[in-house]
Amino acid sequence: MTLLTEVLAGTAAPGVYEIDDNTEPAVIGNLIAERGWQLFRLDGVGVSDKATFLAAIAAACDFPEWFGNNWDALADSLGDLSWAPAAGYVLLYEHHVGYESSPEWSMVVSILEETTQRWERAGVPFFVLLR
Repeated sequence: MTLLTEVLAGTAAPGVYEIDDNTEPAVIGNLIAERGWQLFRLDGVGVSDKATFLAAIAAACDFPEWFGNNWDALADSLGDLSWAPAAGYVLLYEHHVGYESSPEWSMVVSILEETTQRWERAGVPFFVLLR
C-alpha cells in the first residue's frame, strides 16, 4: 500500500510526507474530491526564496487578498481556510527539491507541520505531500 493510498483510505496520520508516487495530479484531485476534501497543488518550479514561495503557495491555496506575505500570515491563512471549506485538505507540493536547500526551508516545514497538527486537533485531516 502506498502512502497516497493510505492518505486516501484514512489510515495515515495527518502530517508532512515525502512521497514517491507518479500518479497524475488530476487523478489525485479526483480521488481527494471523492472524499469531500480539497486539493491544493503547489508547483515549486521557480521557487527559490521566501518571496517566490509565499507567492506560489498563496496562488495554490487561493489565499484571500488580505494575505500578508510573511510567515505569520502563512500560518494564519493555512490555519483558517474558511474560503475553501472541506472535510479534509491535501497540499501537494511538487518540485520542492530546489527550495529545500534554502535556509528558509526549516521554517516552511515547521509551519506546514504545525498546520497539520492544528487541523488534526480540530478533527480535520490535513496532509502535505512533497514530491
